[in-house]
Amino acid sequence: MTTVVVTGATGFVGRSVVPLLARRGCTVVTVGRADAAAGPQRVVDRVVEARPDAVIHLATHFLSSHLPSDVPALIRANVEFGTLIAEGATEVCARFVNIGSAWQHVDGADYAPVSLYAASKQALVPILDYYAQASGLDVRTVALFDTYGPGDFRRKLVPSLLRAARDGVALDMSTGDQLIDLTFVDDVARGIVDVALLGAAPTDCVLRSWEPLTIRGLVDQVSAAIGREVPVTWGRRPSRPREMRTDWVFGSSPDGWRPTVTLAEGLQRTWQALLDAGPGA
Repeated sequence: MTTVVVTGATGFVGRSVVPLLARRGCTVVTVGRADAAAGPQRVVDRVVEARPDAVIHLATHFLSSHLPSDVPALIRANVEFGTLIAEGATEVCARFVNIGSAWQHVDGADYAPVSLYAASKQALVPILDYYAQASGLDVRTVALFDTYGPGDFRRKLVPSLLRAARDGVALDMSTGDQLIDLTFVDDVARGIVDVALLGAAPTDCVLRSWEPLTIRGLVDQVSAAIGREVPVTWGRRPSRPREMRTDWVFGSSPDGWRPTVTLAEGLQRTWQALLDAGPGA
């Protein structure tokens, strides 16, 4: 039986990855905040004791912008924790699947960060290169664009638009000419699990729809999918300094992977889940 260590198991993507691994007959061992709080050696020991065939490192600390007080948490979560997980994975020769972000690749560059969050995600990459070169760790980095789906309670655009439509409260927006590339969470989970179990990917790959659309176009798509106008007020919020106004093309999809859930279907499923969850969701 295949054993997989998963970090970030309780996060939005992790909540789809873990049950998918179970359905494929894997034993899942989670390593999380409680282990990190117990100290560095505890994190390493948890990985070594599990003797996994693969590690899926989803855990992250996301901030679109930061204050000086945020810096220690960003470094601990996005650099130190991943390094400790890699230290344990090296001892048992597990495949290490690192989850990256399109925010590390402004304008499709090999490296151009949107934010300190993205820079801290990138900081782990050369550390993993060290383990790959020095110890033969099989490292695969999978970059994600935007994900969405049922049960998404993050402060992301799709759930915010759906809540605005449900509650009838206008959402303040920027100009809306930015691009967004959305992939349904089930498709993202399937791609990550395939890379972990099958190695069906180059060293660096990307999971995305390859069909970016403008924010204004997304609002139209949401309204059409749910049969209700999404109330928005354009131009009320400033744009971020480094928005995607041309597609950030980099990397390629894993071998044999492509999205199967259309945007219209995914929005409908996400909308229904929000209605089922009730007013407080």
